[in-house]
Amino acid sequence: MKIDILDEPLLRSLIDGNISFHEVMNAYDIRTSIAFNLECSVLGFVYLSRRKKYHLILNGNVNYETQCKTFVHEIKHITQDMPQMGYMIGINMQYTYFENEADIVAERVIKYI
Repeated sequence: MKIDILDEPLLRSLIDGNISFHEVMNAYDIRTSIAFNLECSVLGFVYLSRRKKYHLILNGNVNYETQCKTFVHEIKHITQDMPQMGYMIGINMQYTYFENEADIVAERVIKYI
């Protein structure tokens, strides 16, 4: 049985700290880091390493709510977009369909958590 990481109770437990964040991320082969050397216009990004591990980088210079929304946005890319699209470089892609769709998913999930 595959667990959907975008499932509302799972995300709620992650954000509330009821489930170990790093254990869940490791189960999905996702390495999450907070970077403090990013411009505020870069909220986060994700990439797949040569070893097939996802790396999700969040901007440490923005508030926690923005980090949570960005986290859900990037998880949506990992679980739904990247397996379909393969390799992509996302510079100035904020207005593309899949970026807008990820924003909508993040807003909905955070709204109900």
